Amino acid sequence: MPTDTAGMRTPLRLLFIGGRPALRTALAAWPGTELVSDAAEADCALVDVASLTPTAHAEACHYPYAPSLPLIVVSAIGADRCADTNPYLAEVARAENTAARARADHCILRCAPMDVDLVQIARQIADFSTVYGCFTGGPVPWLALGDLVDVTARLVSDPARRGGRAYELTGHDTAPVTTVVDQLAGALDVRAEYHPLEPAQLVGALCNSVGWSLDMALRVPGHQQWTGAGHPTSPLVEKALHHTPRPLDACLAYAAAVVTGPRTADQLTSATKGTLS
Repeated sequence: MPTDTAGMRTPLRLLFIGGRPALRTALAAWPGTELVSDAAEADCALVDVASLTPTAHAEACHYPYAPSLPLIVVSAIGADRCADTNPYLAEVARAENTAARARADHCILRCAPMDVDLVQIARQIADFSTVYGCFTGGPVPWLALGDLVDVTARLVSDPARRGGRAYELTGHDTAPVTTVVDQLAGALDVRAEYHPLEPAQLVGALCNSVGWSLDMALRVPGHQQWTGAGHPTSPLVEKALHHTPRPLDACLAYAAAVVTGPRTADQLTSATKGTLS
């Protein structure tokens, strides 16, 4: 985390480009971070290429140069090894390569599915008591936003850890989507069920019932199958921050807190402290 001349911690100022709207909203509310629009005010450019939205994805690939800034690329775990089998990861891998070629002072964070990605699942539970999708049943090492922020701050303060390197970030606890649905329903004090659909059924439902464009809907099965895949865990967060990653309970508490109503940054932090030292 940057410090001022008196050694006091100051906000991590991010030039956030492209990416998931939920991640932008979460970073704007997170204590210790500040989103800025002027590169001269930023500590780094944080480019999220793991978006599902075509417009945001295109923006992430065509961001303006900020030559004095280190570049932190938020990507998706598996983009380096599973792009041939998953169209979502193939798109992320292309965007990752485009971003990485922009400048030498960069690093790539290939992140597991995050607590901010759980917010949409929590909204479905709160609104409909049902989650429809084509998630696979693998154990997911859910990553907390707070750990992504803390690792980013560490990379900003330590240039030797960038240099074009790629890191995998995951949480410590794993749970399949079916378990997460049950636990989120409990946190929201409602009953909910997960109903699996075939990819074509899901695309049809999104187009016919929700009104999504076909271009957007076709991206969803690959993303959901990636989300539910059995990703391996990584020790990177613990090695970088010298404490275990925030637990699954903290990720669930965060998603539930966002859905149940407006919360201040301090309240969200309280809900996600977990086992941090």
